[in-house]
Formats: sequence, C-alpha cells, structure tokens
Amino acid sequence: MTTSQEYLPVMTSLSALLVSGADTRSFLQGQLSADIDALTSAQPMLAACNSAQGRVQAVLWLVERNDGIALLLPASMAERTALRLRKYVLRSKVKIEASSAAVDLPEAHPYREPDWRLAGIRAGLPQVYPETHEAFVAQMLNLDLLGGVNFEKGCYTGQEIIARTHFRGAIKRRMFRFECAAAPPPPGTRILVGEQHAGDVVDATPTSAGCELLAVISLAQQDAAMELESSRGQSLRKLPLPYSGLM
Repeated sequence: MTTSQEYLPVMTSLSALLVSGADTRSFLQGQLSADIDALTSAQPMLAACNSAQGRVQAVLWLVERNDGIALLLPASMAERTALRLRKYVLRSKVKIEASSAAVDLPEAHPYREPDWRLAGIRAGLPQVYPETHEAFVAQMLNLDLLGGVNFEKGCYTGQEIIARTHFRGAIKRRMFRFECAAAPPPPGTRILVGEQHAGDVVDATPTSAGCELLAVISLAQQDAAMELESSRGQSLRKLPLPYSGLM
C-alpha cells in the first residue's frame, strides 16, 4: 500500500506472509473465503484459509502492497500457513515467503493498537492458533458476520461445507465475548455448563479484572451459567459484541 498512513511494525506476536507473482490474486481467490477480486489498497480484507472439510486453518488480514499481497496472522501460525498454501501452488506463478516489511493498516484497525489482542477481542475479531487449528468452521467464528466469507464467489478450498452450512441454516454454535475473574485460558480450553461441554475458547488476554475472551458456544446454552474448565468456580459474564447477526 502506498498511503500516508503510519506503518504498524510487525510485532513479535504477529507475522506477515507475502504472496507475490503474476497469479497472486487468482491463486488466493481459489484458497481463501473472501472475494480477493474486491481487495483494494484502501481497505484490508478479512479471510479464512480452510481445509477441504471446511475447517478454519488460519484467519488472515489481507493487505495489498506494491510487491504483492501481505497476509497478517499470529506468528505461531505463519510457517504452518505458508506450508499449507504452498501445497496448492502447483503451476501457478506465485511465491509465498515470510515478510519482514511493515504492514500498513488503517488507523482505526484494532491491530494497530499496542495491545492488539485485547483490541481484537473487544472488536469480536477471531483468531486461530495451533491449539484451535481446524477446530471451527467459519460461521462458528462469526467470519460471515464480519465480511470474511463471500457466498457469491467461485469455488475455493472448503467452500462446499461452508456454503452448505450457510444455506441450510445449520449454524448451532457462534462466537461470543466474555469476561472472567481468572487468568486468561489458552485457546481451545473447554467451557462448561455444569459438567457439560458447552464451548471452547477462541482467544483470551489478561485485564485488570482477570481476563476477556472470545469463545465458540452452543446457541442452546449461550445464556446458561458457564465456567472455564481451567478455572472452576469462576463464572463467565457475557459482554456485547460490536456487530449484529448472532442467533
């Protein structure tokens, strides 16, 4: 991107992959859930990289640059995601490599903030980490509500399952935001209603009162009394998300 916005340094907890070459857009269009044809230098794009079974392998922010398209994601997911994408390159004129250059984001983007993880949680933006690799489909992470899935574009890896879930209205779990007076649990920590498994932590970060977290929860149990399996006795309190569409 060539704008007057300040640059966000690639922090130790965030990394970027650079996809470059003549076939960059067509390649990513066949691999990611968003409509890459709509990506411009003016606005980053949210997308998911999925397995053939429609399970989310990585959540990415795409940024158009002069040298290609940068994919911003947690550092712990960069190498795995690069290997996954390279498997599908075949004869495409595409290069996928780690990028050390700064990633330019709009000033209002949560990932520009020093505590990007807390800002992302409060904005209701999911992430995938090694512990939750292929644990969810896109709708469970609210990616459809956030514009990270385009249901009108052509085929991409995992598209059949994601589209079927959407058009059949078969969404039984959604991501919600909570706070808890406990240390932040690792991604993938189970959430319980009594002794029943009700959901799983997507992301969590410490606050002065304990932690805030995003978790995928069964819609049938979203209003029940919940607690973390790792912190029994500490109840979760649901907090609002800044977007609508949750059922």
